[in-house]
Parts: sequence; C-alpha cells; structure tokens
Amino acid sequence: MNEDMTSKTPGVPVSPAANFWWATQTGNYPDAYPEGTLWAPLRGRSGQRVDHWETLNGVQPGDIVLHYVAPEIRGISRAATAPTPAVPPLRGYTEPADTDGVLVLTEPLFEVRIPWEVVANTLPPASGPLTVDKDLRRGFFFGVDRDAALRLLEQAGLAIDPDETPTAGRPAVRHLGGPSDRWTMGAVRTEQRYLRNQQLQLRGSSCSICGQSFPEELLVAAHIKPRSACSEEERMDTRNVSMLACLFGCDALFEHGYLTVGDGGIIEAGRPGPGQVGERMEDLLGRKCLAHDERSMTYFAWHRETHHGRLAEA
Repeated sequence: MNEDMTSKTPGVPVSPAANFWWATQTGNYPDAYPEGTLWAPLRGRSGQRVDHWETLNGVQPGDIVLHYVAPEIRGISRAATAPTPAVPPLRGYTEPADTDGVLVLTEPLFEVRIPWEVVANTLPPASGPLTVDKDLRRGFFFGVDRDAALRLLEQAGLAIDPDETPTAGRPAVRHLGGPSDRWTMGAVRTEQRYLRNQQLQLRGSSCSICGQSFPEELLVAAHIKPRSACSEEERMDTRNVSMLACLFGCDALFEHGYLTVGDGGIIEAGRPGPGQVGERMEDLLGRKCLAHDERSMTYFAWHRETHHGRLAEA
C-alpha cells in the first residue's frame, strides 16, 4: 500500500479519557443514528429504574459509541453533549411525547459492518453487552471494554487518531469547552441539527417570522428563550422553546430584539431599527408568527418582556 493510500485511512478521534459504549438500536437505527440521538426513559412502565437505561447518564462528550443492529455493529459515533433531561425525540422512539427521559446527542462518524462473530470473539464475556456465554444481553446501553473496542475499530479498517482535547476532570456540563473551543462548536452544530430537524418535522420548512419556505440549510433553530435563562423543565421542552428562522435577517432581528411577538402571535416592533433594518422590519410587522401557539406563548412573552425591559433601562 502506498503512502497516499495509507494517509486516507479513516480515523476515529479518541482521547485518552474517552470511554466506549454500546447502543443496541435494531429498531430505531435508521432514524436515530443519522440524527445523532441516544435517548432513554427515566423509569419503566411500573415506575422502576432500569440499569441499561441509567447507564446513559455516564456518557461524557468525546466518548465513542458502537451502534449495534442485529446481527452486526453498523455505526460509530462520538458523544457531542453530556446527558440532559429531555422528552423523546420526534423520530425513532415510540414512547409517549411527554415521557421524561435523558438525551445524549452524538456526532455520527462512520458506518461499518462488524459481524456478531467478530464482536463475540473480541469483547470479554460477562462484560458490557455480553453474557458469560458470549450471547447478547437484553437491553439498550452498556459500557464496553476500551482495549476490546479499539480492536473492533481496527478490525473494521478504521485508524485511531489521538485526540488531545482535555476531557478528564471537566464538570458534566451540556457542552464541553469554552466559547472558542472546537468541541463546543461541534456540540452546538450537533444540537442545532437536532433542534432544526424537530422543527422541520413539526412545522415544515417555512420561516416562522417571514413565512417563506427555504431549503433546510438556510433555516436555523432559533431559541425563543435562551437556554441560559430556562428552567430545567423549559430546557426539556425543545419542541416549543425554539422555532425555525431564516438566515435572511429574521433570525438576527428576533435574537437582538428588533422584532417581538405579541400575545396574539402578531409580530411587533421591539427596539428601533435604523436605516435598512427598519425597512426590513416594515415588511414583517403585523404578520402572524407561525411558531406561536398556546405551548410556546410563554417563551415569546419572556422574549418580549425582556427586550422591552432593556429598552426601558436604556
């Protein structure tokens, strides 16, 4: 093999502190893997705790996940966020929409084909997803022996790229790193994809402010109420605390308070818009905000009152 071909071997970024996990997703892999969601309920139907669901609480950003779809490992991903309370994502999960649970967002890395025979002969028995007889344990999420997991990746033809991003000793916050940290940027991109996909499934591809339909890449999931200002319950309400806004000014005008949404869902002026900003606002005032309803109205009220309060202080 020549040097050029060797340099193109796909690599999995693995930090010294990264743990490895196994997710059995035979039923929901086609939806959950590309959207980067790992979700588990807090309790079973009888109110009981379930060990292989609670294991999800141990995931940290940078950990590597092996996604199993019988009879083989089909995907490799990297955790982008720490576990956070959440109701089930719109796609890939059959639990009722108001079920309390835990969500981890992941960055899909590679789709692979690692047969069960290879898995059973590589992972240690009576550990992680394997029984003492090397059968697959029933359940969703398990820890995996690091050395054995690395061997599985190598057998799949994947190189291991050392990732020196510090993870050990960090608090279990939702995003790893500071504002300029590349890990934080990756986590934000992953969450933005998740929130945008939810809004697209709920409301279609129209901007909630101007009402025009755009390609997905020209729409963002705009937070009506910033996460930093939300209670834990509000952070879980991802379907209603955000909306789709286009990149042709609507997202920025709302975020910076030039536009607000009244109690009846009508778009109103917030802070004064100079020059062309004011001209753009004139085209939008009086329209009905597509995301305003009885479930989201309290978030719009917070946005309106917060920006009006800032104007009064100025």
